[in-house]
Amino acid sequence: MIFFNKEEVYFGYSMEDFSKVRSILNREGIKYTHKIIDPSGQWFGPGTSRGNFGSFGMNKNYEKQYVVSVKIKDAENAKFFVHSVLHS
Repeated sequence: MIFFNKEEVYFGYSMEDFSKVRSILNREGIKYTHKIIDPSGQWFGPGTSRGNFGSFGMNKNYEKQYVVSVKIKDAENAKFFVHSVLHS
C-alpha cells in the first residue's frame, strides 16, 4: 500500500520476523515506521471486543498484525533486505 510517500515492505503476524525486519533496516540505515494492529483491542460497544467476548477460540499466532513502511525511494532496497533476512 502506498500512502503519503510510504510503501509497506513487511506485513505479517510474527513478532520474531517483525524484530528481524526492524533489525536489518536499522543495520542498513533505512528509516522506517511501524504499527502494530490488535483487532481484539478495538472498541466494540461498551468495551473492547476481547473484553466483551473473551479470547476463547482466538489463535494467538494471529492476534497482532505488524506493518513496516519505508519511504518510496528506499522501498526497493528495503524489500531486498527484508527478503534476505526472512528467507535465508
